[in-house]
Amino acid sequence: MLSNRSETLPRGGSMSAVRVGDVERAVARRFPLERAEDWDRCGLLAGDPDALVTGVVLALDPTMAAIEQAVAHGANVLVTHHPAFLKAPQWLTPGRGSAGVVFSALSQGVALINAHTNLDRDSEAQRLLPDLLGLTPLKPLERSTMAMSLVTVFTPLVAAEKIVDAMSGAGAGRVGDYDHCSYAGSGTGRYIPGPKSDPWSGTSGIAAEASEVRVEMVAPRSRVRGVIAAAVAAHPYEEPLVTASDVVISRNSARLGMVCSTANPTTLEALVKHAATVFGVTPRVWGDRNTPVSRVATGTGSAGSLIGDALSAGVQALVAGEVRYHDALDAAAAGLAVIELGHDVTEWPLVDLLEAAVRTVAELDPKDVHVLPATAGWWTPEMK
Repeated sequence: MLSNRSETLPRGGSMSAVRVGDVERAVARRFPLERAEDWDRCGLLAGDPDALVTGVVLALDPTMAAIEQAVAHGANVLVTHHPAFLKAPQWLTPGRGSAGVVFSALSQGVALINAHTNLDRDSEAQRLLPDLLGLTPLKPLERSTMAMSLVTVFTPLVAAEKIVDAMSGAGAGRVGDYDHCSYAGSGTGRYIPGPKSDPWSGTSGIAAEASEVRVEMVAPRSRVRGVIAAAVAAHPYEEPLVTASDVVISRNSARLGMVCSTANPTTLEALVKHAATVFGVTPRVWGDRNTPVSRVATGTGSAGSLIGDALSAGVQALVAGEVRYHDALDAAAAGLAVIELGHDVTEWPLVDLLEAAVRTVAELDPKDVHVLPATAGWWTPEMK
């Protein structure tokens, strides 16, 4: 994380008791960082978490224009969906690209916070596109698995709840929309305390047995060290046994895309015209306009990775933000029509979810939260 320790008040802002870190935590509570892809950058990417908040501006992208708008509103926090960078800049100097954006933000005292793939995998986020199109969501589309770790702790039953709470606080036990998920099985632990030991139960040099429970919780691999440390700190034993192993689990509810049904049987052409009216854009389409459509897959942003899942789900069309050209051709050849609305177009509604998360900070004055209006990042000329 890049930091700027300035707490100067931007023009037009009002100083509050809220810290930048409070805003970051509010966003992370709503969109847990554990759901983010390993390659992604989420959370506070630039700025001082202890700086007092003078205002918050929300936008889809952390652009130079968005930073200038934040300053104009007297805000020193910019919350976006897309991150300022995926690979950290090697230097921070004025100019273009991610380095220039971060330099501009830090030099003007604006902190950069984002929720990217952790927001993408939110169940409410995945329902926004179907709802706007008047489709009925049936089930999540994506079928992929995710790499995790399984942390195992052997403990007396009396300490099990405390250990589960500690591990959960360190990032373990989140499965989809459920938290504090754990499994406990009973058994017997056997040991011989050494001459310098101070056993919780038993006597040095004498074989002992203890009734124990085996507590298991999944955790993101990036959080394993912290989870193990939390388990050890909460454990009553002098030498607790805590292990971790790599596992692969199903994604459950935290999956991309939705399989939907139409209110009535329609055609690809009619669906495209409806989408164009709803979003005010000219979609790009691959497929026969007369194709009957009753089941539709949706995916915001870059959705090419969902083509295989859409084909397996038996839908007739995929409504996406964007899909690579050759992937769209292959999908159409396999019988799956593709409707491309634009990456930004399908993700602008996500900014409303970010705003709702920011407004959960109780001490933040509602007047100090501003959402930048959607702007067309691309346009289609009408040729005469």
